[in-house]
Amino acid sequence: MITDEKKVYQDLFEHALHLLNDHTIPVELVAGTMMAIGQRLYKTSLNDDEYERMIDFIKKTKVEPYNVEKISIH
Repeated sequence: MITDEKKVYQDLFEHALHLLNDHTIPVELVAGTMMAIGQRLYKTSLNDDEYERMIDFIKKTKVEPYNVEKISIH
């Protein structure tokens, strides 16, 4: 059974790939827009202290890049 977390991630990831591959939108535009949406969602649901802790956590978290030249789900 797929969890809500996996479903949301997969849906948003597939839409990002659609924008990158089918519409050739620059990766920086897609990533930046997703980050802006995420920050506004956090700012809406967290108080100022919780928001600052979340941003600090995000900044300190190590992230691995996708290991592909052109991202595709096919």
